[in-house]
Amino acid sequence: AAGTAREENGRRAAPVNERVGDYLIQIGLINRARSAILRPEGGFSVFDQVSGQSHDVPKGADLEVRADEEKRVHMGDLVLSGAARLMPASPGDAVLLGSRRYRGSLLLKPNEDSTITIVNELGIEEYLYGVLAKEMLPSWPLEALKAQAVVARTFALNNLGKYSELGFDLSDDARSQVYSGLEAESERVLEAVRSTSGQVLSWRGRRLDAYFHSCCGGHTASVNAIWGGSPTPKPLRGVSDRYCKTSPQFRWSAFFSEEDLLDSLRNHLGPMESLQGIRLGSRDASGYLTDIRVSADSKSFRVRANDFRNWLGAAQFRSTQVWRIVRRAGGFVFVGRGFGHGVGLCQWGAKEQAEHGKDYRRILSFYFPGAEVVAPDE
Repeated sequence: AAGTAREENGRRAAPVNERVGDYLIQIGLINRARSAILRPEGGFSVFDQVSGQSHDVPKGADLEVRADEEKRVHMGDLVLSGAARLMPASPGDAVLLGSRRYRGSLLLKPNEDSTITIVNELGIEEYLYGVLAKEMLPSWPLEALKAQAVVARTFALNNLGKYSELGFDLSDDARSQVYSGLEAESERVLEAVRSTSGQVLSWRGRRLDAYFHSCCGGHTASVNAIWGGSPTPKPLRGVSDRYCKTSPQFRWSAFFSEEDLLDSLRNHLGPMESLQGIRLGSRDASGYLTDIRVSADSKSFRVRANDFRNWLGAAQFRSTQVWRIVRRAGGFVFVGRGFGHGVGLCQWGAKEQAEHGKDYRRILSFYFPGAEVVAPDE
């Protein structure tokens, strides 16, 4: 699941009295590519940000976009002096980039190495239209989708500028939140976003660091058990959750060969010849491991559990709520519960609660105890 990024501990959350609807968000779609093909599907013009000139763009034509060594942008036969912005004539106009269609404008940015970066610029509410169905099935109950919309909005606002060194706010993949433009939109998704318009999670007058994951395996994680730091705000200390037992990921096991384990450990801890053992380390009050103990080359290593999970692959090593490690011929079996980092909203639990008649505010108060849902625009 997405929603895994976290800024440095101690970052002060933004006040909630900002107007959410005023935010224009920049999503990196293509970063440092040699070229890309786009097709305007409505009325578009391109504005040359260096010369100040504007040019009409032919509708329905496939246009190759690239940059040259002089940092000029080429779009079809048109040569622009530098960075350029492709803008729609009306809100309903879309542009096809690769296999995906996008609303809003595209910023075309040349790089020093003659590559091109393409950034989608649009309002945060329209951004969420393209996020929600990629992070939660649109067939799930509407109240669960609304809860996801509030968390996704809060997460996005808290992470604006995360990739500023690359020229955009957020990526379009699981490093931020999965975003696929118009392809992910549906009436249920639009309803969930619009009915919670502007709403974010607040704690003591500031936006809460809100996260989400697929399945918590019976207990959500304390934020500091996963990413460290202190103190832990009350809404992020973790809660006991009996609702996600229907998830196919509630219990899991995964086998890793000794050679794969050694390769991962070597990449991060340095040279080692042999692996003697792996065992459970410390566990925090929410049930998640904070570290894993590794014995190799007659030495002992203590590895942060979340790092260990990421080294081996978060899709297979599904969570740090690991309860057994069993040595088998040629490797080790890890037995655990849940899928994802475990912090914040448990999506499968939210689904089950919604099916039992709870509205999105009650769902959010369950997973973020003490936090408030506020709408700064109101």
